[in-house]
Amino acid sequence: MPRLNRRRFVTHGALAGAVFTPAFESHEVAPFASPALDVGQDRSTVTTEKPDELVRRLMNGFQLTQLIYIAAKLKIADQLAQGPRAITDLAAVTNSHEESLYRILRTLAGLGVFREEDGRRFRLTPAAEILRSGVPGSLRASAESRGEDWTWRAWGALRESVKTGKTGFDVVYGKNTFDWFAENPEAARLFDEFQANNTSRSAADVVTAYDFSRAMVVVDVGGGNGTLLSEVLRRHTAPRGILFDLPHVVEAAKPVVAAALAPRIQYVGGDFFKAVPEGGDVYILKYILHDWEETRARNILSSCHRAMSSNAKLLVIEDIVCGPNIPCQAKLSDIQMLARTGGRNRTESEYRELLGAGRFDTRRVLPLTSGLAVIEAVRA
Repeated sequence: MPRLNRRRFVTHGALAGAVFTPAFESHEVAPFASPALDVGQDRSTVTTEKPDELVRRLMNGFQLTQLIYIAAKLKIADQLAQGPRAITDLAAVTNSHEESLYRILRTLAGLGVFREEDGRRFRLTPAAEILRSGVPGSLRASAESRGEDWTWRAWGALRESVKTGKTGFDVVYGKNTFDWFAENPEAARLFDEFQANNTSRSAADVVTAYDFSRAMVVVDVGGGNGTLLSEVLRRHTAPRGILFDLPHVVEAAKPVVAAALAPRIQYVGGDFFKAVPEGGDVYILKYILHDWEETRARNILSSCHRAMSSNAKLLVIEDIVCGPNIPCQAKLSDIQMLARTGGRNRTESEYRELLGAGRFDTRRVLPLTSGLAVIEAVRA
C-alpha cells in the first residue's frame, strides 16, 4: 500500500482549516496536531495558524467524524476493493439514498478519502484503503465505533461531566460502559474488533521493546481477543499464555486465535476486580488501568499482586500524558475516558504513584515508537 499522506488540510468552505489524520492510536481519537506543529513542540510559542483558523479547525472535527463513520458503516471501501464503481451501484448495494451518499463521498474525496472520477464514479485512495476490513492497519472498525451512538452520545454529555464530574456514558445510559456492553453484544463485538485493531498496530512494538524470552507463562489480563498475547507467542516459542477476560470475551476469542497458537493458550473467564489467574511469570495490563478511577484501578492491581509470585513482572502498557502546552495523544484520549469509562490517562509520576499504592515498585519505563510506554513493575 502506498505511503500515507498523514495530514490533509481544507482551505475553503465550512471545513476550512480542518485536518484529516488517517492513522491514530488508543481509543482512536485523532491527535489535534496542526500544520505548524509536531508532537512534542510547545504550542504556546510555535504556530503559523491564525487564531480563528485554529479554532475553526478544532470545532469542525465532529463533521469529519460523521463523514468517515458513514463510509465505514456502509463499508464503502470494501465495495471498491475490486476497482471504481458508480454511485448508483454503491447506493444500491448499501441500500442508501443515491444523492445523499454522493454528497458524502464527494466531500470525503475532497479530503483525500476516496477519489471521484468522471460519471460520478469513486475509487480507493491510500487513505481509503485503511477503511477496508481485514487489511493490515485497518481503521474500519475504529471509524465505525467513533460514530456509533454509544460513543457519540457520551461525548454529547461532556458538559454534564464538566459540571458534575460524572462519566458522560453513565449519565446517558444509566450504567457503566462495560456493563452496557454485556447487554448489547453487537456493540461489544464492534468495540472488541476496534480494540484488536488498535493492539495489532502496537503489538510488534511491545514485543520488540520488552524481552519475553525468559517467561514460561504470560498472563494477558483483560487481553480481549488475544492479539498481543498471540504476538508474544509467535515471537517466542517457549512460553505458554493465559488469556484472561470476561467470559463472553474469551469465548469470542477462541475462534480468532491462530490454530498454531491455540494449544499454547489457556482461556480463562473471570472478573479482574476479584481475582486473576496465578502462576504467571509476566502479567500484562494493556489499556486496562486507564479505564478506571483510582479505587477501581487499585483493586485491579491488588488482584494482580495476590496472584503474582515474588519473581513475577507486571507490565502496564499505556499512553503517558505529556507536559504542559504540548499536544499528545494521551491528553485527548484522557477526555475519552472522562466521557466513556470514568477512568483517566496519567503522567508517568501518577502511574508510579498508582503502582506504589498497589504495593508495586516501578523498575523501568520503556517508551515505544507507537506512542505507548511499557511500565515494568514488581511486587514491593
